[in-house]
Amino acid sequence: MKRGKKSSTKRDRVELREETLRPSPYLGYGRDKLAVHLISHESCNFAEPQLRRAIWLNPFEPAFKQHLAWCLYKQKQYAEARTWIKKAIEQEPSEINNQQMLETIEKALAGSLENQWKEH
Repeated sequence: MKRGKKSSTKRDRVELREETLRPSPYLGYGRDKLAVHLISHESCNFAEPQLRRAIWLNPFEPAFKQHLAWCLYKQKQYAEARTWIKKAIEQEPSEINNQQMLETIEKALAGSLENQWKEH
């Protein structure tokens, strides 16, 4: 029982430290790296909260928003994915990968909406 309590206390200290230091351009990179790894192993449901936390800690890093957009896209949450990739583009308009990802997401969103119309 102590073991679980000890790890909970450690987690609480880490989160408390993050919350005290945020927003900071130095935070969130570990969470983002973990999330990208999880996405590569088709574990987007675990990656998504890590990316949201990374963005909350460090809203200055557009790559976190790009990764969240991709994570949401892979979960077929196209409308929210489009919102996040647009936020990444606002921060870094010259990043060609973001523009290409926006096109991919918008095609998927259009196809998804088309399928909804066919079903009704």
